Amino acid sequence: MQHLHDDALALLALGEEPSAEESAHLENCEQCRSEISAYGRVVKAGRSTAPSGSVPPPAVWAGIHEALGLDPSLSRDPLEDQQTSAAEEAKADPEPAGVARPVSLADERRRRRGAKWLAAAAAAAVVAGAATWGVVQGLAPKSEVIASIPLEPLPSYSDEGTATVDVLPDGERELVITSSSSDAEGYREVWLISPDITSMVSLGEMDGTEARLKIPDGLDLSAYPIVDISDEPLDGNPEHSGKSILRGQLEL
Repeated sequence: MQHLHDDALALLALGEEPSAEESAHLENCEQCRSEISAYGRVVKAGRSTAPSGSVPPPAVWAGIHEALGLDPSLSRDPLEDQQTSAAEEAKADPEPAGVARPVSLADERRRRRGAKWLAAAAAAAVVAGAATWGVVQGLAPKSEVIASIPLEPLPSYSDEGTATVDVLPDGERELVITSSSSDAEGYREVWLISPDITSMVSLGEMDGTEARLKIPDGLDLSAYPIVDISDEPLDGNPEHSGKSILRGQLEL
């Protein structure tokens, strides 16, 4: 199915009457109706920022022009004439505060053009902002996974888990731990242990079913490849309790 162009969707959200073909398409296309509804929320937000009868100042267009990277030939504010006219009217015919002023047809048309312009500008800024964010996210440095293993339960436990070593863009290493449960008689602590189980390094407590813990700089993971989650009693003793819940060995 050929969907309606973005320009047509924006105009419909601004209140333009749909053509016969557009009406027929919208009757059967949930996607386009949803997009018009989304544009409509932006339009409503844009209109709500402009008091009735007001014309956006030149700084608004200048900001949008810069944000969207428009051609220099489009730097002139499209409402410049209306701004000048409004300023001249205010100077020539000041009204006391609280006194209602008759609104001419020309004034009303100008107000509607200003509101539509601001709403369209708001929609354009939102779309451009989303696109820019997507580009920035796409270009942002990513962390690198250098090892990922399942963690197996030890006798009398039935948890499942994973351990992943991430290298962050700044070179720092993290151990990312997940577990299917957070149950413990005391609290859970994460360790890196040597293959012969004679030495170990505590990385910290695991609160909940996921933890991201910094691996100390200079620590050789090949010398401490065993990842262990223990159940530690609240006794103030910093040593391993000897009760392991999950364990696995990194392959580096």
